Amino acid sequence: MPSEPIQVLPYGLGPIGIKIVENCLLTQSVRLISAVDIDPVKIGRDVGELAGREHAGIPVVATVEDAGTPLIRGRRIALHATGSKLVSVWPQIKQLLDHGYSVVSTCEELSYPWHRYPELSREIDQYARDRRQIVIGTGVNPGFVMDSLALFITSVTRDISAIHVSRRVDVAKRRIPLQKKVGAGMTPEQFKQLAEQNRIGHVGLEESLRLIAYGLNLGLSDVTNTIEPVIAEEDIELAAGPVKKNEVIGLHQISRGLAAGHIPIELDLIMCAGAKQEDRITLETTDMGKLDIVVPGGIFGDTATANIVVSTARTIHSFSGSGLLTMADIPITRNVR
Repeated sequence: MPSEPIQVLPYGLGPIGIKIVENCLLTQSVRLISAVDIDPVKIGRDVGELAGREHAGIPVVATVEDAGTPLIRGRRIALHATGSKLVSVWPQIKQLLDHGYSVVSTCEELSYPWHRYPELSREIDQYARDRRQIVIGTGVNPGFVMDSLALFITSVTRDISAIHVSRRVDVAKRRIPLQKKVGAGMTPEQFKQLAEQNRIGHVGLEESLRLIAYGLNLGLSDVTNTIEPVIAEEDIELAAGPVKKNEVIGLHQISRGLAAGHIPIELDLIMCAGAKQEDRITLETTDMGKLDIVVPGGIFGDTATANIVVSTARTIHSFSGSGLLTMADIPITRNVR
């Protein structure tokens, strides 16, 4: 790990971006060089105060051009947290690459974009390689609990016959945008209509499925995705607003596929108000029997995402590669201060 602080640029100061800033301010191994957000209410304000910390002497700017390009040896890394859809955020990432930044992004589709966007992925990969920079997507999910962590656990096995990963998230304990994202307060009919249009649901579940197969160097076939609403059994009050009995309080989403044509991989995700939080990875193996790894209470997504973004920045800072990478392509991230 580098002996001098890594120079980072938070880009996007929504709820996750602010947590990333807070992490950076509390971590001696990284140093903020600026912060970017388009919100006029935030522009010009001190980023430390926005994060609920002491004055940092770093005002928020509107563009990466306003952040400048200080002469810094080694990689400058942008910590990008603006959106879930790769097509929408690629112009932002491209601009960051043009200004000499490698990019660690929370964009869910960037965690493994090669199947959904093969041409765009090749474009991003070549663009980053030409500039000797790295682009990588990460987070708690996708990026860790339902893919990278599962991949790491496979290292203690020889022969895997099945992989099952489940995650249960109580959205009542999470931020308002996430509650809205899973359909809280909708009617079942509204939810199903949006689901048919692919306009609702957790982004990145299939990317996690494909990342596991890619990380195991196995082809993936027979991929299916399902999504159903979870219905309230009684009236409840959420931060995003009241939800009546028989309205939607979240979703149940499953992504399945066959690795190497015969190894089933299933990712099962429930995100709803009142869910009993838990993360579970189950491997069926011929040499170790059944391995059941459980995190009681689950891994809290917002905090974990901010932390793994910063940890990934530290990892790629000393990584010699370039291009569009995944969490399966770089060394194991860890908390090194």
